[in-house]
Amino acid sequence: MKLKKRIIIWLIVAIILTGLPIGVVAASQGIHSYSQVNDFDYGAKIDDQIVIIYQNEGTIKDLGLTTNQIEAGEKLNDQVDIIKVKDGSQADALVLELLKNPHVLAAQKNAYLKLANLPNDPMLSEAWQFEAVGADKIWDQVNNKESVVVAVLDTGLNTNHPDIIGKSVDGYDYVTGQTATIDEVGHGTAISGCIAAIANNEIGITGVAGIADIKIAPYRVGGETVDDYEVNLGYACAALYHAANRPEVRAINMSFAGYEVSPALETAIAYAASAGKILVAASGNDGAVPEKAGKITIPSAYDGVISVGATDRDNVIGDFSQYNERVDLCAPGVETTTLWAQDNYITESGTSLSCPVVTGACAVLVAADATLSAAEVEAVLKETAIDLGVSGRDDHYGYGLIQLDQALAQVISKDPVVITAYRTHIQNIGWQAIVKNGEVSGSEGEALRLEAIELNASASNYDIGVRYQTHVENQGWHDFAENGALSGTEGESLRLEAIKIELLGVDANLFDVYYQVHVENQGWLDWAKNGDPAGTEGFGYRLEGIRVQVVLKGSEAPGTEVRPYVKK
Repeated sequence: MKLKKRIIIWLIVAIILTGLPIGVVAASQGIHSYSQVNDFDYGAKIDDQIVIIYQNEGTIKDLGLTTNQIEAGEKLNDQVDIIKVKDGSQADALVLELLKNPHVLAAQKNAYLKLANLPNDPMLSEAWQFEAVGADKIWDQVNNKESVVVAVLDTGLNTNHPDIIGKSVDGYDYVTGQTATIDEVGHGTAISGCIAAIANNEIGITGVAGIADIKIAPYRVGGETVDDYEVNLGYACAALYHAANRPEVRAINMSFAGYEVSPALETAIAYAASAGKILVAASGNDGAVPEKAGKITIPSAYDGVISVGATDRDNVIGDFSQYNERVDLCAPGVETTTLWAQDNYITESGTSLSCPVVTGACAVLVAADATLSAAEVEAVLKETAIDLGVSGRDDHYGYGLIQLDQALAQVISKDPVVITAYRTHIQNIGWQAIVKNGEVSGSEGEALRLEAIELNASASNYDIGVRYQTHVENQGWHDFAENGALSGTEGESLRLEAIKIELLGVDANLFDVYYQVHVENQGWLDWAKNGDPAGTEGFGYRLEGIRVQVVLKGSEAPGTEVRPYVKK
C-alpha cells in the first residue's frame, strides 16, 4: 500500500513538472558564478551579448539568471559584466527583465562603435597642429610636480615607440584581459602621440603636453585584429568605470562615435563625469555622408562631454567633420602627423586626431593648476578659442579653435595661494608659535636675542621650497638648512646676527622671497630679497625679530629695499 502511494505521488509530481515552463523547472540551476557557464567567446555574434551595469558593486548571483538563459559571461570589473544569451531571439526580452532587477543600473545589447579616423599612408612630416593651437608657445612652461594621467580608450598603445616610451602608466587590455596593453591596429598609439609624444628629444613630433608631466593610461577597448576599427561597447563602459575610480586620472579621451541610443554608455559617462573627470570625444566623421550628416553622435553628445570637430591648416572645418548642436570646440584634424606602429609616423585625418589635441590641452591646464574642475577647464578653452564660421557658437566649429597658450595664460594669471610659515627660538622663552606671511616672529623692544629659526614656503600648484642660512655669534655663517629644518643653535645662548633666504624648486624662478629683520640698536632694517643678507656684520648686534613673505615674481616689494644689511 505504501509503495502504491509513493508511485502515485511521484506521478503527480511528474505531471506537475511536465506542465511547467522549462525555466521554472531549471530555477534550481541558478548561476552563482561564471564558472558554471562557458568561457566567453569574443568572436561570437555581438547581438547575442548583453552589457550589464550594476547599481553598486554586483555579481552574476544578483541577477537571478539560470543556465538555461545564458551560456557564457565575464565580469569586466566591479560594475560591469557582459553575458551571452543562449537564444539570441530572447536577448531583448532578457534586457527588459534585467532592467527590472533592483541591482541593475543599466542593461542593453552589446554593440560596436566606430573609431573616428580616416587612415592615410604613413609618412613623417611637420606636425602643424601644435602650432595651430598655440602649443608651440608654451611647450616648456608647465613643470608640474605630480603626474597628470589621461585615460585613452582606444585600441591600446605601443609603449615601446621611441617617441612615447616612458610616457605611460598601467591601463587595461580588455581584449586580452591583462594590464599590459598592445596595439594591433596603431590607432591608440596615434591618439596617445597627439597628447604625450616626447618633447625636445630630437626625433619625431611633440605632443600637446610639451614637457609637462602627463602620462597615458591606455585602455584597449577595441581593435582585436590589425584591421579592426571598432570599439566594443561593453569594454568602453568597463574602462570608463575603471578610469573614473582612479584619482590620478584627470581626463578621458574617446576617439570613437556611434549613432545608436546607448543607456549603458550614457550611464558610464555620467558616472565618470560625477567623479570629476574631463571627458572629451570625437564628433564623428560622417559630416559629408548625406544620410548621417548633422546627426547626433555618442558619446560626444552626452552631458559632461566635450565634443570636438576637425579643422585643416587654413582653420576651415573638414568636410567629413560631423556637425550638430552638441559640437563644443574644434582642433586640427585634417592631414595631421602623429605616431604609428612600433616606431613609425603617419599623416592622417579624422576627428579621432582633433579629439586628443583638445584632451591634451585639458591635461596641460590641469597640470598648471590641479584645482581646476572639469567645468572650469571646458569654460576657459571656450573663452579663449578663436571664433570661426558663423559669429558665436555654431554647429560646425562649436565655440571655435582652441588656443592653448591663451587658455594657459588665463589659468596661470590667477594668483596662487602662497604660504610662508616660520617660527623662531628666543632667549629665555624657547620656540614661539608658528606665524605666516609677513607676520613678526621674535620680539621688539624686549632685548631678547633670536637663537634659531625654522622656515617653510609653498604655493598652490607650484613646486617651490626654501632654504636659509644664519650667521651665528662666534661661529659665522652656518650651512644652509631647508624646508623646516633648524638653522642656528638651541641651548647654547648664541645670538643670530644675520640671515639669507632663497627659494628652491622647479618653479622658484616664478616667485620672490622678501625678509626683514629687527636688530639690536638698529630697529627694523629694510627688506632683503632672494638670498641677499639681512642683519649686521661686525657689530655684535643680535637679531630680535623677523618677517618673511613670498610673492609672485615682479610683485611690488613689501617695503623699502635700500638698507637691509649693515656691515662695519
